[in-house]
Amino acid sequence: MLGAVGRRLRPQLPRVVGSLLVLLASAGCGLVMPLVLGVVVDAVTGKVSHHPLIGDGDPWRVLAVLLVALVLGSALNGVGTAWSAGAADRVVASLREDAVGAALTLDQERAEALGSGEVVSRSSDDVAAVTSAVNTALPSAIAAVTGVVVTVAGMAGIHWAFALVLVVVTVPVYAWTVRRYLRQAPPLYRAERAQRAARAGVVLDAVRGGSVVRRFRAEGFVRRRLVVPSWLVSRLVVLTQIATTRLFGGVNLAEFLGLAALLGTTFVLLGTGAETLGAATTAVLFFLRLYDPIGTALMMLDQLQSAYTSLGRIVALVGIGGDGHREDDAARAVCAPPGPVPAVVVRELDVAYGTRRAVTGVSCEVAPGTNVALVGASGAGKSTVAAVVAGVRTPTRGSVRVAGRDPHALPPAERGRVVALVSQENHVFSATLRENLTLAAPAAADDALWDALRAVGLAAWAGQLREGLDTPVTHEGLGDLRCQLLALARVALLAPDVVVLDEPVSRAARGEAEVLARAVAAVCRERTAITVIHHLDQAARCDRVLVMEGGAVVEDGTHEQLLRRGGRYTELWTASHPEGPGSQSGEPGP
Repeated sequence: MLGAVGRRLRPQLPRVVGSLLVLLASAGCGLVMPLVLGVVVDAVTGKVSHHPLIGDGDPWRVLAVLLVALVLGSALNGVGTAWSAGAADRVVASLREDAVGAALTLDQERAEALGSGEVVSRSSDDVAAVTSAVNTALPSAIAAVTGVVVTVAGMAGIHWAFALVLVVVTVPVYAWTVRRYLRQAPPLYRAERAQRAARAGVVLDAVRGGSVVRRFRAEGFVRRRLVVPSWLVSRLVVLTQIATTRLFGGVNLAEFLGLAALLGTTFVLLGTGAETLGAATTAVLFFLRLYDPIGTALMMLDQLQSAYTSLGRIVALVGIGGDGHREDDAARAVCAPPGPVPAVVVRELDVAYGTRRAVTGVSCEVAPGTNVALVGASGAGKSTVAAVVAGVRTPTRGSVRVAGRDPHALPPAERGRVVALVSQENHVFSATLRENLTLAAPAAADDALWDALRAVGLAAWAGQLREGLDTPVTHEGLGDLRCQLLALARVALLAPDVVVLDEPVSRAARGEAEVLARAVAAVCRERTAITVIHHLDQAARCDRVLVMEGGAVVEDGTHEQLLRRGGRYTELWTASHPEGPGSQSGEPGP
């Protein structure tokens, strides 16, 4: 984690060093008032008649010195705080961008492993906690630390005994207090963040499945799922407050013991004539001046510790999102295609979900330009194979090559140009039609956009829109059919070598299935395509059919060949086409 922060902090080092120097100067200005008051005490008692700073103690000169020190110290403190906050804020801004970017580019497999609540929590709540600490706690803590250093040095300048007693008496108490806090607080903060993420996941599930919740009156079920994480969050918040209260109690104890020891030292030094009353007054005022910076530094420790926990979670998210996405020359060299001809090669593919084996020993080769259908009963492993070929799920064993490359080793942008996945879930953003299309090809000209719309059958509809390509659209306004067609238009713009489609027409109404099928055929024309198919009528139109059962390929051939064999494919076809095995019209198959 420190390495990730250090890389982003390196460009800000001049600003950081400058802020520290300015804050040290500001802390030095803060010592002027106790020093002047001590000199005044000595002047009143007749111990000194002239001082280099205030001369003979003329009230106007004393007032001028104090005023200059106050104004200069405040100005330097403002500049130093702004510089330190600016440097830290730039680092956090970089992390924030990387965290959101990582959340948006997480592979399906990693996103599922983390959970939606965890991803949202790390890229929102944790980022907010770090940002708040940077803007408030961190500058205050830096200013406090510099103030403590300068003040202790000033006490040592008066008499070494003052600094020695202060260090010997207070440092052990502070150290014990902080050590106890750091032993108790971090696990509590980590647990609290995890439970907040779990709670967020339940809420997100309820929002996404709102229609199901309402249909089955499952509000009670959702509330019961929220009880445990909500209660644990509340309990952990109380426990962290207890740890924080103990921290503040330790700070107060150290202040009491430090002041008592300093007063005892002052009594001894005055009794032996080693120091004047003015010097003792200055030393005590110096110590009282330490109350605020030390208290601030330790009290900010609570917020900084919370932010440190969040920072670790953000860095972990950035690392998860960044794995496998670094576009360095070495990765490109390894992934360089041997030739321009697209093809898919799968060798001994195994995929497991925990202890459950979803795919076992699948091997196949797909010739360039071939449209292959994956068919089989629900749970046969079709979608898993498709996800592995598309590079969004990692196999447990075996290998996949798409156009001679491993899709899992490709950066996301390059992977999209090699293999594109069209799933059942396709989203249209609340933006213009042009913006939704150019997600796939930002530099695409209008002619290319219209060609893509024409390929999927949306050109006539788009031509009737009042503002054409610049018409605002929404997911709800377009409806499921046009959203799916728009997703296919994006694929046409992207122009990948291989297209993987996961049941593209399974959710379509009876009249819409043929429209989608024609759009799919247009997008896949002259491309290698692997299509997970639910409607066996669509499989009949493909060049080749792979039948899966129990995670394995049990039949392989054309539609006609498989029907003549009378095997598993014939059973599926007959079940969906009772009018006859040669028919190619009827209800969707299993």
